[in-house]
Amino acid sequence: MSAMHRLLRPLYSLGYVVGRGMRGMAQAPAVQLLAVGTMAVCMLLLGVVVLVWSNAQSMVRAWGLDVPVTVYLVDGAEAGHVDVVVERLHALPEVEAVRRVTPEQALERLQEGLGEDGELLAGLDPTVLPASLEIELVPGTDPDFGHALAERLSELQAVDEVAVAGDWAGRAHELLATLEDLALGAGLLVSLACMAIVWSTIRLGVYARRAELQILRLVGGTSRFVHGPFVFEGMVQGALGATVALAMLWLGFDAVHPFLERGLSLLFAAGALRFFGPVELGAGVVFGALLGLLGARAAVARYAEV
Repeated sequence: MSAMHRLLRPLYSLGYVVGRGMRGMAQAPAVQLLAVGTMAVCMLLLGVVVLVWSNAQSMVRAWGLDVPVTVYLVDGAEAGHVDVVVERLHALPEVEAVRRVTPEQALERLQEGLGEDGELLAGLDPTVLPASLEIELVPGTDPDFGHALAERLSELQAVDEVAVAGDWAGRAHELLATLEDLALGAGLLVSLACMAIVWSTIRLGVYARRAELQILRLVGGTSRFVHGPFVFEGMVQGALGATVALAMLWLGFDAVHPFLERGLSLLFAAGALRFFGPVELGAGVVFGALLGLLGARAAVARYAEV
């Protein structure tokens, strides 16, 4: 029986932590709602910045701005001649990667870029589109290298035309870098704000139940046993705040998406717009719970030592 008791002790402790944490939240529902609502607003700000940055990246890829040089091959180019071109490109230290794009892949990209209007291309023979090579250059490469490379490639037998992204592509990448910096800055600020919110809420709970904590200490309760319910409360607050924020963000995205879709279809980038996927949504909730855990641990470390 004692061995069985030792095995079940972690489950008993977990049950107490969860049950006492839920009762503690129920004792002050107004405070909990205020904490969750405030965290949701903070997380919503972060979600908007990250969603804009993510869709900006998708649009850059849809426009082909992430590929400085595109080589269009002649119809019926022999595989051996194409292999020679690829080998020469790989030998250049300024070239980071070379991707082959078939006519079928090019048509699929075009349909995705048109979004709902992609059905207009149904039945189109992919052979009307040329096969191509997409060349990615090493970051920091001199912009003039792309034009020099295009002149050299245009002389090869298998090459029909070479397209080089203009200066505005560089500005688009600078905009992406700025959005990335904003996302990182917003993430840091939101993290600190959420932890401060949880810290304040848990501190109030600790103060209200200080007599109970003293009794638990006197009867031999460990620090984990005493602190556990408060940490659980913080995790629940963080997870709920993140869930509410993501739900609000989805409602807003769903409302404006049709208007953006129609506008961007003229730029062949409508299909680039997307909301967070299941994995990203799950990561957002886990991130909120982690912030709640950190804030709660900071609160109980200072105010639950009785």
